[in-house]
Amino acid sequence: MPGHFTFYSSHIEGSVAEFDENETRHAIQALRYQAGDGIFFTDGLGNRYSGNINHIEKRRFTAIISQKLQTQGLPELTIAVGIIKHADRLEWLVEKCTELGVKRLVFMQTDNTEKQRLNEERMKKVAVAALKQSQGSRLPILEILPFATVLAESHESRLICHCRNEITIATASKESLAGDCLVLIGPEGDFTSKEVQMAATAGFTAYPLGTLILRTETACMAVSGSYLLGMNHKPDK
Repeated sequence: MPGHFTFYSSHIEGSVAEFDENETRHAIQALRYQAGDGIFFTDGLGNRYSGNINHIEKRRFTAIISQKLQTQGLPELTIAVGIIKHADRLEWLVEKCTELGVKRLVFMQTDNTEKQRLNEERMKKVAVAALKQSQGSRLPILEILPFATVLAESHESRLICHCRNEITIATASKESLAGDCLVLIGPEGDFTSKEVQMAATAGFTAYPLGTLILRTETACMAVSGSYLLGMNHKPDK
C-alpha cells in the first residue's frame, strides 16, 4: 500500500476528482498506486480530500471522494513584490510563499523592476510541487500587475516595506499585519522615492522590518512569518 502522499486536483465535479498527466506520472507510474488504493489530495482552495482511485488511464486517473475537510484559519495575506532578475530566487520565493499559505502573490512592474518575461506556467508548477510537499491546502493566486493597479486595491490593511529614509510616511502598528492584508515589497534597488510617495498618497502605511537591508525574497519571508506569528498568538477573549 502506498504511503501518505498529498496530490493535487484542479478538476473536481461532485464526488469525482480527476488528476492530470503530471499527477498520473507521480502517483501511478512513480509511486505505483493502483485502482482501489486510498488517496489524499487537495484542490488548492483550502479543501482537503480523501478517497479511493477508481479509474486509471495513461495520462489521467480519477478518484471517488469519501471525505472533504475545509481548512480553517488560512492567512488572508497578499504579497505584492517587485520582480527580481534571478529566476531561481523568484522560484524559491513562490515555493516558500506556497508552503506558508500566502493567499495571493502579485509580481509588480516597478521603476526598478527588471524588464523580463515571467514564465507563469513554470511558477504554477513550482507552487503545486510546494503545495504537495508541504501537504498544504492553499495554492496561492499568482498574478502580474502594474504598480499603479496594485495601489488601487482595497484591503483592510495596506502596508509598504521600503528603505527610503528620505521619505517620511505614517508607520503602521504591528497589529496592522493581520486579517485581509496587502503588503508591498520592492525589487532589487527598492521602490523609488516617487513610488513610496505614491503609496503614501494612496493610503498605505510603512511596515518596518528592522535596520538591516533585506533581499526581496527575505523581506517576503519576514512579512509572512510575522503574519503567521500574529495568527498563532492571538490573545484569548
